[in-house]
Amino acid sequence: MNIRIVSSIVLSVAFVVLLITGVLLYLTPFNYFVSSLHIWGAILFLVCIALHFKNNFKTYKNHMQKRTGKWAMVVAVLGAAPIAIALMFDIAPVSSVVYFGHNIKKAQAPAKHEYELIDLATDENSPKLKIFFKAGKEYHSAPQSLFLNLTYTSVPQIVVWMETLEGKYIDTLYITGKTSNSSYRSKDLAVDVVRRPEALPYWSHKRGIKANDGLYTPEGKSSDLDGIAAATPKFDYQVAMSAPKMGRYKLMVEINRTYDFNEFYSKTRFPDDSIYSGSGSSGQPSLIYEAMMDSQKPGQYILNLIGHGHHSGKDGSLYTDLHNITSAKQILEFIVASVE
Repeated sequence: MNIRIVSSIVLSVAFVVLLITGVLLYLTPFNYFVSSLHIWGAILFLVCIALHFKNNFKTYKNHMQKRTGKWAMVVAVLGAAPIAIALMFDIAPVSSVVYFGHNIKKAQAPAKHEYELIDLATDENSPKLKIFFKAGKEYHSAPQSLFLNLTYTSVPQIVVWMETLEGKYIDTLYITGKTSNSSYRSKDLAVDVVRRPEALPYWSHKRGIKANDGLYTPEGKSSDLDGIAAATPKFDYQVAMSAPKMGRYKLMVEINRTYDFNEFYSKTRFPDDSIYSGSGSSGQPSLIYEAMMDSQKPGQYILNLIGHGHHSGKDGSLYTDLHNITSAKQILEFIVASVE
């Protein structure tokens, strides 16, 4: 039996199977039969490639001894590196190919109520407080230019804290990572990180800890924020945490997302404000939500929007006039807290 003929024929059949099943897997929801057929097609393809390589080893060796063959190998190996890096760091347009197929499959699949879980609960004897953040249509910013035609999107910064019924700060329960240590990156490659006092100013002034540069937003690691910081998820999520047994209290949430400019909060609205106009990314101010909680009474509580912070974080006042706030109200559809 001529192994070369058999491997060539089977290889061509395996290639057709991989091509058809690959397109189906890319464009349609998961199917056991198609997926299994794709795997077995890949196995046959690899076996035939191995046989083909064995039967043509001398020819392959001769190719590699030539300058063209060596250059082809270098280009093939090095060409995979930028693709791998782009996929790791979610860089368009390489990652866009993946998202395109994902979005097509998602549109065909039945709706699923999936969300990410962040568990910060450390005390089993304390009441467990869970807060669910439902992402709205403005949760992600529009794609922002980075460099070399690359883009990225911004997600909100969020902080959760407790206050007495009279409004006195008690403790921070959860905060997103970038605000907890001021690890905001700059578009300017010459600048390592930028400080963003406008991100969550109402909370930062309530917390009342001033950094070395005179700002109230945290700088570097802070002992009171250890163990309660986490990266902002890309979609709906729930945070579980321990809450003290203290009866009734206020549960506060402040959110803010960059690049959410509107007609009033435009890039040129405050030209003399070095913080607002300096980085060109402030947009609408932070929004503050509130709910009256009772750690002794299990139940669910909806947090209500009560105002916004200063547009550049110059003070810790609560501004209740929401007339000029538009799309920022749709960063989150709702926030619901539950006590267990």
